Amino acid sequence: SGSKPMIGLEGKTLTSRRLTYRLLEDGDRQALAALLADPAVTEPGGFRPARTEAEFDEFYRGLTAYHTGVAILREGALIGYICVGPWHPDDAAYAGKTCVSFGFVIGKAAQGHGYGAEALETMTAYMKGRADFCFADHFEGNEPSRKTILKCGYRFCDCYTMFFEALGREERCLSYVF
Repeated sequence: SGSKPMIGLEGKTLTSRRLTYRLLEDGDRQALAALLADPAVTEPGGFRPARTEAEFDEFYRGLTAYHTGVAILREGALIGYICVGPWHPDDAAYAGKTCVSFGFVIGKAAQGHGYGAEALETMTAYMKGRADFCFADHFEGNEPSRKTILKCGYRFCDCYTMFFEALGREERCLSYVF
């Protein structure tokens, strides 16, 4: 990547109907650690809760190092995050195009209220100004994520199998493009 920050959210705040978005900050660390302490929240995202503070710090550094981890806030409280990453699909249709991939996690207490769809719609609209294509994936059988991704206007494009080291197992993943 060149000198242009990938998502360009430094010092900015986005808003949607009920939520606010900004880059994750050090002050979010404790709230995020609490949200990510539940395996039912993390495992659909491909990872397990951190076992130690040092392990969480390493995870948090990875999430925030490139200014691509976005806090999802409801009335000032952290309810989840969405991470934006570069994506390099094998399909020739995307050759020479700028592609990004979204991964999002909503804390247990905030699940089932449409916050994931609101966040994905908002970040997709924002990133479409910076990328040619946006992608979102989920594990096969993760019905809430599938419904969220489709609700946001994404269409199915690929299915692949990948070994998730953090989970110690292979998962079939479904990929969608906007």
